[in-house]
Amino acid sequence: MAIPSGNPALIVELGAVFVLAAAIVARTLSRRVGIPSIVTLLGFGLLAGPSGIGLLHLDLMSPGPRALLSLAVVIVLFEVTLRVDLRHTPKVTIGLLAALGAGLVLLIVPIVARSFAYPPLVASLVAAICVVTGPTVIGPLMARLRPRAALAHLLETEGLLLDAIGVIIAAVTFASFTTRPTGPIDAAWHAVLRVAFGVAIGIGCGFAGRYLMRAMVRASSDIVKLVVLLLGIGTYALAELVSHESGLSAVVACGLLVDLKSLPHERLLRSFKEDLSMLALSTVFVLMASQIRVQLLGPQLLPALGIVATLVGIRVVSVLISTVRTPIRWGERVLMAAVFPRGIVAVSLAIYYATQIPAWGLHGGDRLAGVMFLVIIMTIVISTVASVVASRAFRLQMPSLIIAGITPASIASAQRLRDRGHVPVLVDTDDAVVMFARSNDLDAEYVESGADLNAIARERKARAIIVEEAERWRDAIATIHARYPILRSGSDEERRFFEEYAS
Repeated sequence: MAIPSGNPALIVELGAVFVLAAAIVARTLSRRVGIPSIVTLLGFGLLAGPSGIGLLHLDLMSPGPRALLSLAVVIVLFEVTLRVDLRHTPKVTIGLLAALGAGLVLLIVPIVARSFAYPPLVASLVAAICVVTGPTVIGPLMARLRPRAALAHLLETEGLLLDAIGVIIAAVTFASFTTRPTGPIDAAWHAVLRVAFGVAIGIGCGFAGRYLMRAMVRASSDIVKLVVLLLGIGTYALAELVSHESGLSAVVACGLLVDLKSLPHERLLRSFKEDLSMLALSTVFVLMASQIRVQLLGPQLLPALGIVATLVGIRVVSVLISTVRTPIRWGERVLMAAVFPRGIVAVSLAIYYATQIPAWGLHGGDRLAGVMFLVIIMTIVISTVASVVASRAFRLQMPSLIIAGITPASIASAQRLRDRGHVPVLVDTDDAVVMFARSNDLDAEYVESGADLNAIARERKARAIIVEEAERWRDAIATIHARYPILRSGSDEERRFFEEYAS
């Protein structure tokens, strides 16, 4: 597709339209069909690039696009690390699982990559990027599989923790190859020093952010949103000003320390940063994939297969060792071993360093982008299929509790049930209240009749149906199959049911 010569800037506007359209389609398919957003976005990027219609011809090595990509990566990383919460996760299990996985990847993957004649810098960066996983792929996958709540939380938190660890390791790795020291010891010292500056600045900004968040309690939500955005981007800019290539580690350190739970606008704030992150990652994914030439991926296919096979073996070993003498059942261990996708942060780091490598006069940026593109796609497909098979084979899907009638009381009840590890599903005949429940991060469905209620109960493998406003639902209840106990909200029957259910 040719851009009119009299208006070369039109490519920016067309690119923005394409990215937004890709984000809409990706979000829709993710929610309705369960296809990970990353797959759709990468597909759109391939379509827009030279392997497709040739719409996007941006030079990612030039200062403007590189700055845009850096900004998008910063937003994605800051949003991801803000979600890390280790307070309700088994510390020993998740610590050992993350340490084993990261250690084995850093030890074995460079050897595999070097066996395919990758330069030392590219092989080391491939290993560092492979440390991170894909919490934004794992989250929707857990919502679809509905395993035990504690297990889902462990897997999601592990992904978030490994993302933070992987970013710092990648920063140290790249810094060690881009210094000009006199020897290996001096190189290691300069690399650690550069990242240490970033971490120190991030910690300082994080503590300042915590104080700032407490001071913003009475501020309006729109001001708080801008303050949080300023904190993330400002931390990156300050770290880069003090020490080049230390910005990403500073953003991660800052995000780990800032606590949004102290704010009255927490839900609105999280929704805002997730939407902003979705736009940023859509930009990163589409631009990355638009640089990929499918015909040039052939030489990268065998190395990608070797790396993915290595990651599978490492995942199995790390899960088996870290779950010894734990109450985690064997079926759940198989599911844990199956969940190892690489996602948002892996893509972000791959495109970030693929553009930084030639900027420093080094070689191999195109090989890094190509092999990581294939590794990410392969791990997502294999992980999704394997986890679905494991969940069905070992019957790990938790049954739902249907709550008929969406009211402030039923929303509060659903939130309490979810916090206790149950899987509540709210249903109502009013579209508006269904949307309101979804805005509170709850699973909600629209129904028209008792037949719809029956179908949802069967589809979600419901254990029982809890009814708010029994008179309103009298006709629908009369059509419900006898296999689903009908419990009136707040009744003695409901209390006895949950005592039995918990045991």
